[in-house]
Amino acid sequence: MFELEKEKYLGNTKNSFNNKQGIAVVETEYQQKVYEGWHSHNNAHITLFLKGGTAEKRKNSSTVVGPGSLLFYHSDELHLNQDTLFPSKNINIEIEENLLKELQISEAIIEKSIRNTTLTKFLILKIFKESMIADPFSGDTINMLFAQLSNANTHLERYEKSPFWVKSLNELLNDCWNENPNLQDLAQVLNLNPITISKHFPKYFGCTLGEYMRRIKIDRSLSLITSNQINLTEIGFQCGFADQSHFIRTFKNQTGFLPKQFQKL
Repeated sequence: MFELEKEKYLGNTKNSFNNKQGIAVVETEYQQKVYEGWHSHNNAHITLFLKGGTAEKRKNSSTVVGPGSLLFYHSDELHLNQDTLFPSKNINIEIEENLLKELQISEAIIEKSIRNTTLTKFLILKIFKESMIADPFSGDTINMLFAQLSNANTHLERYEKSPFWVKSLNELLNDCWNENPNLQDLAQVLNLNPITISKHFPKYFGCTLGEYMRRIKIDRSLSLITSNQINLTEIGFQCGFADQSHFIRTFKNQTGFLPKQFQKL
């Protein structure tokens, strides 16, 4: 049992960027078996799994994670990883305590915000992309992107206290993720006035209907891309995009990467 210092992970560090303002971005690869015992990290951090996966245990829980999974670790939180798949690759966003105080964001808020999985995933990818650019603006940009996590948490709290139709609408949208439903169709299925959805949608979802559907589609495309089983053109069509250029523009807008760039990560 031991504690890893800041920016240190059990795998091999492929890329690392510290913005000197309290956030470090560390890309970690696992090509062979590493230490599988209990350990912790000095700083709180969020991990996005890009490839592979692992079986993770904590004090009161265990879970199996794979590509697209998000995990949050409190500072000094004990955990262990076993049965890691090779190769595996993670993006780690490490946050120092002084920055959390400055932004007035607690570890509890970050932990809750990752339940807004799609938005948080895209913010992490944009932070990762910015760390690869690493120009004079990247440090401030990363902090601004990270601060948006608190917004994700705000909308999540509203969603949890929302009327019954909001959760029904969310299930409906996720069921027809590769389609392009309009407001009239949704209102008819839910037996609602279209004005009701139009008026309240941004309050509970934090964006417009079109933006939310584009997020769902791009989120689904991530796993299709990492599987390497079908080409990018076909993925765009499967996700309900009318043409390849629309898919590419939307993918870059949501993640910061072009689909081909993401495929090579």
